[in-house]
Amino acid sequence: MNYDVPCRRGCTRADSDDLLPARHGAYCARCWGRIEQALIQAPELASHILGHVNPGGAQVGERVSNSGDDAPLPFNETAHGDVNELYALLVYWCSIWADYLEVRPPAVARRAWRRRSGTVIGLPPTTTSEEGSQAVRYMTGWLRDRLDEILTLAPEDVDEFDEGIRDVWRMNARWPRVERPRFAAAPCVFDGCGQRLAVYPPAFPGDVQRIVCEAGHFYAPDEYDDMVATFVALRKAEGRKAQADAERPERVKATLIAKYLRRSA
Repeated sequence: MNYDVPCRRGCTRADSDDLLPARHGAYCARCWGRIEQALIQAPELASHILGHVNPGGAQVGERVSNSGDDAPLPFNETAHGDVNELYALLVYWCSIWADYLEVRPPAVARRAWRRRSGTVIGLPPTTTSEEGSQAVRYMTGWLRDRLDEILTLAPEDVDEFDEGIRDVWRMNARWPRVERPRFAAAPCVFDGCGQRLAVYPPAFPGDVQRIVCEAGHFYAPDEYDDMVATFVALRKAEGRKAQADAERPERVKATLIAKYLRRSA
C-alpha cells in the first residue's frame, strides 16, 4: 500500500486542499468508508424492512380475527419491494465483481430466485426477517472481504457500484430505526483513556460516521482513520517482535548445539 498515491477521485481533507491518500485499493478511506458503512448496515436494514412486510411477524396467508371474521394479514408491498431491490442489487454486484476477480460469487447469489430471463425476482414473500438478514449478510460479507481489491478495478464500475449501494441510505430514511454502533478494535488514545470506541454509522446521505469512546471523547473521521492505521501498524510490529522473541531461544539453542558438535568432532 502506497500512501503517496492520492485517491483516484482526487478527494481532499475537509479542512484543507491536501489530497487524501489511496488507503483502500485506488480510493481514500472516505470513499471506502461510504461503501463499507452501507454494506455493514444492509443486513440489519433488510431485517428491519422485512419486519414491516407482514406486521406482527406472521407468515403470508395466515389469518387473523377481525370483528368475528377471519381476514388475511395486510401485506406491505412497499416494504417488500424495497427489500427485494436491496437483495437484487447485492446479487447483481456480487456477480459482477466475481466475474472481474474470476472467483465464484457467494452461494446465496448463485441460488437467487430468478425469472427465465435471468432477472432476479427477489426474496419469496414468506421470507422471515432472520432469513432475509442472513441472505443479505452472506453477500455483504463477501463484498466487504474483497472491497479493497474491488476498489482497484474499473473506475466506471466502481462509480456505479458506489452510486447503487447508496440506495441503503434512501431505504434508511424510508424505514428509520435506531442505529447501533460497532466497536473498534483500537482503544481511545485521548490522555491514556483506553476505553472502547463506538463507531456510529452515518444517519443520512452526506453524513459521516460518528466516533466516540465510552468516556465521551469524540474523534473526527480523519483522526479516527489515522489512529486506526497507527494502531494496526503497531499491532503488526508487536506481533513480529513477539514472534522474534519466541524464536530467539530456539536459535540460541541451535547455535550452542552446533558449537558443541564442532568441539566434539
